[in-house]
Amino acid sequence: MLSFAISCPIVGPNSGGAIMNGVSTVKAIFEELRKEIPERYQPGDLLPNERLLAERFGVSRNTIREVIIFLEAYGLVEKTQRGPRASKPDIEAMFRILDQCFDRSVKTCREVLQFRRIIEIGVLPEVVRHITDAEIDGLNRLAEDMEHQLTVREAAEVDFRFHAAIVAASRNSMLQKMYQAMSQPMIYYMEIGKSNAVIGPTTVDYHRQIIAALRERSVEKAVEASNAHFHFSESVFNQEAQPSATPKP
Repeated sequence: MLSFAISCPIVGPNSGGAIMNGVSTVKAIFEELRKEIPERYQPGDLLPNERLLAERFGVSRNTIREVIIFLEAYGLVEKTQRGPRASKPDIEAMFRILDQCFDRSVKTCREVLQFRRIIEIGVLPEVVRHITDAEIDGLNRLAEDMEHQLTVREAAEVDFRFHAAIVAASRNSMLQKMYQAMSQPMIYYMEIGKSNAVIGPTTVDYHRQIIAALRERSVEKAVEASNAHFHFSESVFNQEAQPSATPKP
């Protein structure tokens, strides 16, 4: 995870001589530019180069380079040979940073399942309205691929692509970005269930029930099939999350 690690006061030519005490130099400059860029620059506009920024804030060019790394990570600028350039606002970059805040606790995994259920059930009316036969065929191929993956991780990644494709079929770009940004905690959750090889065929059957409901263009059946799938997924997770019994001496 990105973090601001350098700490020292700075005095910049445009800071009115005020010393920024108790705040990381890099973070202080980042915060100023983070507010300034959307206000003063249009996407594609070049920012002042490293030398000019270093002179403005009274710091070294290495410090400015660190600031630009953070600005780039937050989706505010992109590097070019001519210097940093303002980027088009990208909400996905914000969600990628948010993803780093999630731990891998049982509580978080349950919240991930709740997030999935709210999103995937909620979009089904729009999915049924917009999904094409070609997209349904793609879902069927993913369900088949799920059965033939060699590792738990690979199976979980295919499972995620299946559900992400359903969300994408809603044609809601904001939800697509949110869902994609949550990919790593979701895949981690899916891995837990897939670590039990016995339930693999049953899991695929639930996916096929969702596909069948979408082929019928039935919102009611799609909701029913998805709820059944999530109920099964939750029961498997609860079973796998139980601590192993310790044998008595």
